[in-house]
Amino acid sequence: MRGRLLVIAIGCAAFVGFATAQQQQQLQPLNVKTGLWLITKAVTWTNLPPQMAYMMRAPQQMTYNSCVTAQNLTSNPWAEGSGDRCVWTVLNSTGTDMEVQATGCSLGNGMTAQVHGHIHILDSQDGTGSMTLAVNAGSGQTFNGQATYTGKWVNSTCPAH
Repeated sequence: MRGRLLVIAIGCAAFVGFATAQQQQQLQPLNVKTGLWLITKAVTWTNLPPQMAYMMRAPQQMTYNSCVTAQNLTSNPWAEGSGDRCVWTVLNSTGTDMEVQATGCSLGNGMTAQVHGHIHILDSQDGTGSMTLAVNAGSGQTFNGQATYTGKWVNSTCPAH
């Protein structure tokens, strides 16, 4: 009986290891140019607490620079420069599409968020994206956001930090 359980346990462990290796092999880096990208993000909020609803009723828009490196092409390449402090995980990635998830996002003032989204590459210098945000504002208050992104490659080098 113990021998049979040992064989089953080893078989399960080997399958999990094989499945993880297969998933990692299937993740392909995005097919874009590295260097400086100009990212425009617009966020629309829903279910806002009353004290925030008036201030944030219009879409919040920001533009920022992101220095995309070869390493970023297998993570979220547009995260740098956004001010978002998240731990990103790539769930699926081809040369043109990437599905990402973020946990542990610290938005300041005690607010945290979970994020799920997609990046779509139009060509090596242009891309779009969308993210869904679930925000915990503390004291049991939660609200949601929908972010849209456009990314445009600017230059092969990034300014020094």
